[in-house]
Amino acid sequence: MKKLRNILYLLIKSTNIFALFFMFFILFLQVITRKILNDPLPWPEELSLIAMIWITFFGAYQCTVEDNHLKMDFLQDQLPEKLKPYVQVLSKGLVAIFLVMTVIWAYSFIQQSGSIGMPVTDIPMRVPYMIIWISFILMIIEILIQMLTEIKKIIDGSSKQNRDGIEKGGEKCSQS
Repeated sequence: MKKLRNILYLLIKSTNIFALFFMFFILFLQVITRKILNDPLPWPEELSLIAMIWITFFGAYQCTVEDNHLKMDFLQDQLPEKLKPYVQVLSKGLVAIFLVMTVIWAYSFIQQSGSIGMPVTDIPMRVPYMIIWISFILMIIEILIQMLTEIKKIIDGSSKQNRDGIEKGGEKCSQS
């Protein structure tokens, strides 16, 4: 499972790097044709817009995997160490609920407006919309994996405490 996650993460990261260079190249081409040749191309803006959307939402997935999203954790810092994993699970659960609701809503939205073409290239709008949907699904999977990892830590921590308590209790009984 970890190997599959790593492969997927590296594939998304590579796609993001490629999209960034692609966007740079077509915008550079646009600048050259506009300023030097005095004959701007009509399509680079739309393709760069699609590339930017891909970079943004695949980047959001990357941040989810790396757990690098901006967050206000001052409340969590004030909590006792025992409660922090529970708050992590709760907050990740709320994020997962939001992502699921967005994916459900986005599916019907893509069905309704996905066949409309972009003005110049006539690329269907489902191309930029689908990347949002796909990245949210990937984020849901990642958030659920992170939640399960946190729950496993909670369970392992409580079973370790129970074993320690039993051992200490056993020592006290044998000493009496």
